[in-house]
Amino acid sequence: MSSVIYVVPWAICDTESIYVKKVKGDDVQVPEKGSEFNSWCIRNVIASPDRRTKDTYAIVDVFNGYKEKMNEKGMSVFSLTNSQDVLENLGFQKADDTEASFIKNKVLKLNKDKKK
Repeated sequence: MSSVIYVVPWAICDTESIYVKKVKGDDVQVPEKGSEFNSWCIRNVIASPDRRTKDTYAIVDVFNGYKEKMNEKGMSVFSLTNSQDVLENLGFQKADDTEASFIKNKVLKLNKDKKK
């Protein structure tokens, strides 16, 4: 059984946490880069760096996906997007420390050493 893990890298008023929504099943549709998910844009889709799983990570671009739509509607980025309440209502949960560390280091590659 494979799963798609939707990753929201930050939430309004909680920028240190990563929020995830896991969709499991044999017939789970893997989203494409640039496709829409809950009115957000999928920024990137990558297979799990852990070869023991068949998980796919879909990184959600909560800011830019909404930015374009809000410009059309004349709304502010803080009026709808990724507040903690909205994320929890959509089924997202705060990743625990182990999972958040794995996602930051291996999936998002935020802590990667930069060569000078």
